[in-house]
Amino acid sequence: MPHSLKTAHQRRVRSAVAAFCLGSLGPVATAHADLGSFPKLTVGLGLSAGFQPDSRPCQVAGTSRNAPGSGCALFAAGIEGSLLWRGRVGAALALSSTAGQAAVPQASEPGADAPPAFPDRVSLALALDVRPLGFFVRDGDRSYQARLLHGFRLGIGPSLELVRTALDSSIDAGVRNRNLPSALIGMHALFDGEIPLLADMASALSLRVSVRLLYVPQIILNEGSVQSASFTPTNEYEPQGYGLRTQLLFGFVYYL
Repeated sequence: MPHSLKTAHQRRVRSAVAAFCLGSLGPVATAHADLGSFPKLTVGLGLSAGFQPDSRPCQVAGTSRNAPGSGCALFAAGIEGSLLWRGRVGAALALSSTAGQAAVPQASEPGADAPPAFPDRVSLALALDVRPLGFFVRDGDRSYQARLLHGFRLGIGPSLELVRTALDSSIDAGVRNRNLPSALIGMHALFDGEIPLLADMASALSLRVSVRLLYVPQIILNEGSVQSASFTPTNEYEPQGYGLRTQLLFGFVYYL
């Protein structure tokens, strides 16, 4: 075979092999997150507000603010940022607060003593963020149904809890108890559902409904006149154990 024909044949073989390899690797190289506009990474920013029910009845500015069938509905709000691999699993960092000092506790019956007052709460939670239904969505599917499935979220993780009034705080309570972690460390669990509002573009805006469970320390402040929840206290200089709080929040989340 002449040298020129042999060289042309080798070039054609190499070109065919290169085209096959590029064709095989093409889908991997162009893989994209199912939510957001970054390759394989979804960044979410959330804002929410709602209430935390408490068994103690209350008034705010002279008006009753009690949840149906329960006691006081304390205002709660927060912001959140999350990082997800392909919109399916990752981590979320949330900063939230519950306004308690504005609520005035009321006696449950006429002539009875009012229960201890409410403190404010600030929570910083780091949670594992899992979208279990997202694993059933085909890669690259950005349909409305796919985004609806991605919006179901389960999360759990530790939290740093600061319960405070103008004169006292859970930090001071931990010092009094000689056990600071028992007054500051808690855990949050998240159960969220999202309704997409924008689904025809790379970024997405969704309405979020969230139920949050807070397993947090029970704190006595201001020499017993303020309690983080309704419970029967032991010695003020001993840890008071943990209790469960529930929050119902509504808000928006935007995926970059």
